[in-house]
Amino acid sequence: MTRMKQLALGGLAALAIGGMASSAFAYESGSFENRLTAATIGLPLGALPPPGLYTGLETAYLGMPQGVHSSGTFLPGGATLVLPAIANAVPLLYVPGWHFLGASYGMAVVQAFYNNNLCATLNSCSSGGFFGNNGNYQSGGGEYTTANTTFSPLILSWNLGQGLFVSSGFTFMAPDGTRGSAGGQFTPNPDYWTFEIPFAISYLTGQYNATANFFYDINTASQGGCCASGLVGAPFHITSGNLLYGDFHWLWKFGKWSIGPVGALEVQTTADTGCPAAPTVCNSLGSAGLGGLVGYDFGPVDLQVWVTDTIWSQNFAEGAGTMNVFTRLGFRLWGPEAPKPLVAKN
Repeated sequence: MTRMKQLALGGLAALAIGGMASSAFAYESGSFENRLTAATIGLPLGALPPPGLYTGLETAYLGMPQGVHSSGTFLPGGATLVLPAIANAVPLLYVPGWHFLGASYGMAVVQAFYNNNLCATLNSCSSGGFFGNNGNYQSGGGEYTTANTTFSPLILSWNLGQGLFVSSGFTFMAPDGTRGSAGGQFTPNPDYWTFEIPFAISYLTGQYNATANFFYDINTASQGGCCASGLVGAPFHITSGNLLYGDFHWLWKFGKWSIGPVGALEVQTTADTGCPAAPTVCNSLGSAGLGGLVGYDFGPVDLQVWVTDTIWSQNFAEGAGTMNVFTRLGFRLWGPEAPKPLVAKN
């Protein structure tokens, strides 16, 4: 695949699918999240694709080998939580061909959907399957949910030459997703705004796609009562600490195939604020995972599949050894037509 084609298809959502439901679901009421760790693996976000309109579909199969107890009092009574089994995100990226400050300009929006499930007791979750999809996990509640929308009005990408690209910009997540419902069901959608500063660096050649995608999230205060009735801490206006995300890949391309190692991390860099003295509902979280990716270029559509295994977890729903599987299809919806010659040839 040529570098330009790789940019056009593999880099379709240049800000990304991060608007998916959080895999962290952080076992603390102060840290509901908008961004899904490892969701931008495979995307060379340092480089915008050529002018056009791009879209695709990313699906995350979030693993949970067994029900995991809350590490604090995030869920009343030490209840267990199973992660959303499946999350889907549809990005829309527009690159108009404009330039600003020497950079290519783009804008994007991402809408995600997912299924979240609450296990009311350990017994209803302890026999969880490979992705937590055992026959009992829905006994505590579960619903298909529209996630908060991710807007990226400013994406700037600089071509530094020699295959190096860097990008930055501004993203925000609006609290417009599905809110909690009655009957014990709820959603982990934040009820507050998140402002995000992205930064990415990519090294792209005919043989390699090596990229580090970083995102720094700054959250506003929760309005309280966003989720399930009885959720400990829900009445409090807690402000989640800032979060740093990093997704990494080094892919080797040969023919229509690409393959290589991947990794992801998530670290809370500041403490939650506005937490009540008792019960304790605020903790710092973190996680890291390693894995691999395989991709294939079908021509008009690019397919990537990658797997991550959690190797470190702190106050995080996914314990060490949890496996997540992602798939991504990317394609261009529209591109400007080639200019016509001024004089027709005889």
